[in-house]
Amino acid sequence: MSCTTPQAGPAAKKLCERAHKLFKQTEYQRLAGISVAHLYTLRKSTSYLRQRYTFEKTRPKVALIGERKKPRANGQPGFIRIDTVHQGDQDKQKGVYHINAVDEVTQFEVVCTVERISEPYLMPAIEQLPGCFPFVI
Repeated sequence: MSCTTPQAGPAAKKLCERAHKLFKQTEYQRLAGISVAHLYTLRKSTSYLRQRYTFEKTRPKVALIGERKKPRANGQPGFIRIDTVHQGDQDKQKGVYHINAVDEVTQFEVVCTVERISEPYLMPAIEQLPGCFPFVI
């Protein structure tokens, strides 16, 4: 049993008194005789907080959303790289986005243009891309 449990001051004081008087634990003699207000003061001290609480930095969880590595084409066409290019703004209006798909081996290029970078606009363009290449992707 410990007096440094995260309970309210009066309850902690009662625990210390009980440990000293009932269970004859001499290490609680001094704490059993102090006031609740002083207990609160002791709990705010730097040495108490350093001993009571331990802080650990959050460890990042590794989640592979998209793996970025050069494809191993082995001289075969069908491995493409896709990139987006923004064509600028005019009169505070967003410009269009070009979806650039280039084959790794043959450098055959297909460009699609979409109004915005969001799923409703990108999905139709991405679904049409494989059919535009003269080989299997």
